[in-house]
Amino acid sequence: MTGPALGGPGDPDELALVAAGFPAFRIWRQTFYDRIRYTAQARDLTTHPNTVVTGDLAELRAALLDDSRAIRTRM
Repeated sequence: MTGPALGGPGDPDELALVAAGFPAFRIWRQTFYDRIRYTAQARDLTTHPNTVVTGDLAELRAALLDDSRAIRTRM
C-alpha cells in the first residue's frame, strides 16, 4: 500500500493547517488496518461538538466550521 500523494487529503501538512485553524481542538490522524480516521477532540468539555470522528478531512473541517458559525450566531 502506498501513502497519500503530497498535497492530497491525507497530507500531514493539510492536517496541520486544519489543526491550526481550530485551536480549541486536539486533532489527529489514526490508521486502522486499511482505514484512516481523523479525530477532533475539544480541549474543554463545554465546547461543542466535543468529539468528531470521520474518515474525510474535509468533512472534519466542515463539522468544526459549521459549529463555530452556529455558536457565533447564537451570541
